[in-house]
Amino acid sequence: MKRIIYIISLLALFTSCNYLDVKPVGKVIPEKVTEFRALITSGYTAVSGYKYLLALRADEVIPSGSAYAYPRLIDFAIWNDNSVNMEESYPWGTPYKVIFYANSVIDDVMNADIDTEDDSREQILGEAYLLRAYMHFDLLNLYGKPYNPSTAETDQGIPLATQIDIEQAYSPSTVKEVYDQIFEDIAAANEVLTVDEQPASTLYRFSKKSAKAFEARVRLYHQEWENAMNLAEGLLSSSPLEDLTSADFTEPYNINSKEAILCLEEWGDNDMTSYTELLPSLIEKYDAVNDLRFNLYFTSKNDKYVPTKGGPNSNYKVSIRSSEIYLIAAEAAAHVDGKLDQAKDRLKELIKVRLQPDYYEERAAEIDQMTAEELLAEIANERARELALEGGHRWFDLRRTDRPEIVKVYTTDQGEQDRQVLSKDDSRYTIAFPKEATESNPNLHN
Repeated sequence: MKRIIYIISLLALFTSCNYLDVKPVGKVIPEKVTEFRALITSGYTAVSGYKYLLALRADEVIPSGSAYAYPRLIDFAIWNDNSVNMEESYPWGTPYKVIFYANSVIDDVMNADIDTEDDSREQILGEAYLLRAYMHFDLLNLYGKPYNPSTAETDQGIPLATQIDIEQAYSPSTVKEVYDQIFEDIAAANEVLTVDEQPASTLYRFSKKSAKAFEARVRLYHQEWENAMNLAEGLLSSSPLEDLTSADFTEPYNINSKEAILCLEEWGDNDMTSYTELLPSLIEKYDAVNDLRFNLYFTSKNDKYVPTKGGPNSNYKVSIRSSEIYLIAAEAAAHVDGKLDQAKDRLKELIKVRLQPDYYEERAAEIDQMTAEELLAEIANERARELALEGGHRWFDLRRTDRPEIVKVYTTDQGEQDRQVLSKDDSRYTIAFPKEATESNPNLHN
C-alpha cells in the first residue's frame, strides 16, 4: 500500500517542541511517475536564493551608507549574526523543506506506476538523492565547522535528515558523518541516473554531468585532490568556455551561456547591484584595464565601483558552470604530485579567454614560473576574480582554506566611518545556528 505523503508548509523546521513544526495544507497520494516528477519539482522550486548574502559576508561588497537597504544588509556584512534588526536570515528551514520533498520521493518513487515515456522512476530517484545531498552540503558549509581531516570525526556539523519522522529528535551530526551521507547519496544517484545532460529548458534538474560536477566540488572541499582532479578532468571536454576576447559571447554566469551546467538557485539580487559597493580587497585583485571581466562585472558610480553582475534578472541562476570545473581541475592538480604543469595549463586555459591577449601572455609566463604554493595562491585569487559575487563561492573558499583576517572600513548610514574585523580563524567563519532554533531545540548548541 502506498504511503500518504503530506504536502506541508514547514513553518520553523527543527524549532518546535518536537523539532519539526509542520502544518498540513493538503495531501496527495502520488501513484504515477508524473506525480513524483511534480513532487521533486516542488523541491527544486523551494531552493532558496540566499547566496547573495554570502557576498556581503565575504570580502567582496559592503552596503552603501546612504542606501535605504543599508539597515537590512549591514548585519550580514559585519558578521552580526542573530541581530534583532535582521529582516531576513541565512536559510535554515528552507533547505530542510527541500530535503523533505527529496525524502518523500526517495521513499516511494520506485513503486510508482509508469505513465510516461519521457521520464523514469530511476531518473527522478537519482535527482532526489542529489537534491538531498546538495542541501546537506549547503547547510554544512553554512553552519558546520570547516572540513579538517584530523578533527572531522568530532567537529560539529548539522542535523542530517534522511527520513520523514516529525517526532525525531534532530541533533547535529559530525562533519565526517555529514560528508559520508553526502557521498552515499551521490553514489546512490550515480547508480540510477539515466539522463546524460539536461536540455536548456530543464537545466535546474540534475543529470549525470551535473552530478559529476557537483561531486567534483564536494571532493575538492573534502580535500580529496586526486578524486576531484579526475572528476573535473573528465568533464573538461564537455565544458566549453565563453571567450570574452571575442565580439560574440554570453555572460558566463547567465543561464543562456554555454558554460551553464546546473541552473538551480538564483544568486543575484536587486539590492546588491543597487545598494552596495565593492570593497578594495576585491577591486585590487583585478587589472581593471586588461581583465575583461572587470567592466563586465562592475561599473563606476559616484567615485565607487558597484556590481552589475547578478542584478534582478532570473537569468542569473547558474549554480555550476564550466569555469568552476577548470578551477577545480587546476587547484586539485596543484596538490597532486607530478601534476603541477597540468594545473598551470588548466589555469591558463581559463584566463586565456578572460584577459586581453598581450596581458594573457604576460600572466601565462608568470604562471609558468610559479611554485606549487605560489600557484595555489594564484588559483585562489583567480577563483575570487572569476566567481566574484556568485553562488557564495568566495565565502566558502575563505572558510575552507586559511580563514584569513578580514577588515572592513565603511561609511555608516549616519555618515560616520566605522571598522569591523573578522580575525583569523574567527569562530564566525561558522554561522551560528539561528536563535529560534537553539531556543526551541535542546539538541542544538552553538
